[in-house]
Amino acid sequence: MIVDGTKRLLILVSLVIFVDSLGYGVVVPVMPVYARDLGVGELGLGLLFASYALGNIVAAVPCGLVSDRLGRRPFLAFGMLAMAGAFVLYAYSSTYVALFLSRFLDGVTAAANWSVGLAVIADVYPAGERGHGMGTVMAAMGAGAIAGPALGGALYDSLGYRAPFLVVAAVCALGGILALASRELKRLEASGGKAGFMTATRRVAAYPGMTLVLAVVMMGTVSLGVLEPLFPVHLQGKLGLSSTVIGMLFALTVMVYTLASPLVGWLADRWGKRAFLTSGLLATAVAAPALTLSGNVWVAAALFAACGLTIALFETPTLPLIADLMAGEGGEDVYGVAFGLFNMAWAVGYLLGPVAGGFLAQRYGLPTAMIVLSVPLVALAWKTWERF
Repeated sequence: MIVDGTKRLLILVSLVIFVDSLGYGVVVPVMPVYARDLGVGELGLGLLFASYALGNIVAAVPCGLVSDRLGRRPFLAFGMLAMAGAFVLYAYSSTYVALFLSRFLDGVTAAANWSVGLAVIADVYPAGERGHGMGTVMAAMGAGAIAGPALGGALYDSLGYRAPFLVVAAVCALGGILALASRELKRLEASGGKAGFMTATRRVAAYPGMTLVLAVVMMGTVSLGVLEPLFPVHLQGKLGLSSTVIGMLFALTVMVYTLASPLVGWLADRWGKRAFLTSGLLATAVAAPALTLSGNVWVAAALFAACGLTIALFETPTLPLIADLMAGEGGEDVYGVAFGLFNMAWAVGYLLGPVAGGFLAQRYGLPTAMIVLSVPLVALAWKTWERF
């Protein structure tokens, strides 16, 4: 474990995750408009956004596995430099196929950034202190998610379509250079493990409690995946809110999540993770369906803020818990695979959420859909209280 330079590694990983999240957010207000100009319909646009999660699913565990074998620095640098390439491709895409490949490559690079970045934090922070480190990284993610859409929209309006993508590409290239130049990253030794993809994956999944934690991650993302596509239309129809106000409500959720994550991680290190996991899951199971009952914008704002807090309560502790479950049993040499599985669970939930939520809402209405999707959260709360 590195003692000197641990804070510098935390800053570097937080920067990488911030830039990754910034790039994800920049795409949101720009690409749908551009895709429509190219004649892309709603189905094509949905597939375009889904290709990001698909790239994540395909690459998350392989990136983590190879980083376990060869070291963290090459893959953290690869993630940033390849992301720069993806955003250059975004900027110069003139066909649907090129946009699809850009988005897919963006998902692949995110898999490298997240799987390897989180593994670095697990490498250098001991048990009992990882919550603080992981919480800081998640706060960086939230900050990027807030800044990205605003930056993308402003650059697009003032300088045109290519500007936001080229700016992010330049920042990614800088991040890749910093990763290559990091002496602290260079000093992290590779495990040199020779286990194959399936063997390493089964080994990580076999740690007691690991599949439960991954299920919590997946269902948390399902909840977020339902909110993003369905609630803007619901709020516009029920409360007559403008797109600007709706955007501010979602930004409020991310802002509360960003502010809460470091504190939740720090407290979970000291008080234990079980209470945070259980209370966060139960509170989200209540707060998410309650959003459909909002009678005015102020109630909606309070509930959106509550969702940001409740999701932070259960999601932030899952990151150090993954490493804690493996500590002392030779698991340190497969942290990359473990956080690759975390990333994969996130991406699967992001794919399932809009599909399941859309189907249930269309058939039974949005309030019923939210209640149905909250049932697994209650079941997971019960299981986490029993297990941890």
